[in-house]
Amino acid sequence: MKKIKFTKTNIERLPVPDKKKKYQDIDNKYLHLIITPKNSRTYYYIRCINGRPKYIKIASYGEVSIKAAQHRCIGISNDVMCGIDTKQKERQDITLEETNNYWLQHRKKTKGWHKDIKECRSRFEKYVPLKLKKKKVTDIDRSEIRRLHLKIRDEIGAHTANRLLQCIGASINLLIKHDFGILQNPAAMIELFKERSRSRFIKEDEVERFFTELMKSASQDFKDFVLIALFTSKRKSNVLAAEWSEIDFNKSLWTIPGKKTKNGDDDVTVLDDAVLNIFKRRKQAQESIGVETNWVFHSRDSQNGHYRNPAKPWHNLLKRAGIEDLRIHDLRRTLASWMANQNVSLHMIASILGQKSTGVTPTYARLSVDPKREAVSNAVAEMLKVGKLKLGDNGLEFDEVRKKVQEIAEILIETPSLIGGVREFINNQTL
Repeated sequence: MKKIKFTKTNIERLPVPDKKKKYQDIDNKYLHLIITPKNSRTYYYIRCINGRPKYIKIASYGEVSIKAAQHRCIGISNDVMCGIDTKQKERQDITLEETNNYWLQHRKKTKGWHKDIKECRSRFEKYVPLKLKKKKVTDIDRSEIRRLHLKIRDEIGAHTANRLLQCIGASINLLIKHDFGILQNPAAMIELFKERSRSRFIKEDEVERFFTELMKSASQDFKDFVLIALFTSKRKSNVLAAEWSEIDFNKSLWTIPGKKTKNGDDDVTVLDDAVLNIFKRRKQAQESIGVETNWVFHSRDSQNGHYRNPAKPWHNLLKRAGIEDLRIHDLRRTLASWMANQNVSLHMIASILGQKSTGVTPTYARLSVDPKREAVSNAVAEMLKVGKLKLGDNGLEFDEVRKKVQEIAEILIETPSLIGGVREFINNQTL
């Protein structure tokens, strides 16, 4: 092991070795620089204790100055001499930003990637002040979190403020669970603001315009996505990431595995004939061009392999149809609302939506598909009727007969004097 004076010039002149090599600082015998064949340069505190070398990483070269590395090395040496657990101390010194990253990595590792991870990271980066991000969790006071919660509510809204508070609280709880030496959670015991629940869905007077403009959309992926989401009430992420291994064509069922659902339970979804027809058509189309994929919405242009961005065509659809304040997630609420109008029980609706309900056990939810199928089929049939659509040989198409009858009815309402002549014509045709 070579001893050198740690200066920027001396360190940057050191060659990249064939195997890992250590250099010792002349001014501080416990401070070392380890260089790997990949030119990774890292400061370490190295000292023999009871005949065994103890390695404690300080920082990467360039991450801190040489003086800062020397200062940290002295601090670690003092802690070691005093019998202080340096690793535990380092864990207790974790900042709020590091805590958030640690929690998100843990979620991704244990539950897989989910859009919530992206949203939580985005909220934290956007709304948490830099000073608070860099502050040690142990130094954060509950009043600071409360002020941030109130500030976000006033400037952005209650929903964003509450979700941010929950994310911060969950991340610190993970530190407590993983024995980081954090004694209390500064985000705990802060009441969530009351949120106004959204009740928007596609109304009866919007259905025909919605379907008419949807069928005009240029993207077949978009049309199929909307119809599947509407007629199954499944979340956008579940529909876009649907896989063929989840579809049972024989039983007309779609089983979304627990790792993809919000509540962690498998979601057994009944498929109406209209939805089953879409799945079959897409499967046949993929096979006809030799596409081998497990994605229902396979896309060569997407990094994750499936269609993922329906926002723009959705905006264009609403603009053409003259429909305002309707979100993609409102499709999920639409089927539930139409079932409620047909007096379907709330327990049944919750089961169909894949939500946990105290009145519906998981076993019942998995096995009782027949009542679910009837409830879904009746609601879908009513929407198609109002929208003047029918399931034909080539999938969903406009019911021209129903449309013409509606047009005639509107003319008779405007001109009642024609009713007698129409009745006489019909009587003559039936003789």
